[in-house]
Amino acid sequence: MSQFADQAQNQFADLQKSHVRLEKLTYSMETIVKALQEGHAQLCKSSEEINRRLNQVLEEKHHCKRDRDCLAQDLNKLLNVYQNMNPQPKGKVLDNKYHQ
Repeated sequence: MSQFADQAQNQFADLQKSHVRLEKLTYSMETIVKALQEGHAQLCKSSEEINRRLNQVLEEKHHCKRDRDCLAQDLNKLLNVYQNMNPQPKGKVLDNKYHQ
């Protein structure tokens, strides 16, 4: 009977050690999950900021294109006014890179 009691006590001790290892693993896994969740939240926040900045850049690009187009129209109008005020002799072409 003593051998049976010793065997049971040894198995119980092994079970306690396994339980302690399992608790440590569980804590480690919880720590990893928490770190992953925090990392995911930070990535989402960064992604939102990147999207906001990208939209801002695209909007600025749109405004620049519109401003450039308006400037080109204004330059063409000024060129036309200039040409009307200073007509060129027949056969001579005004060399201007802004003229389209």
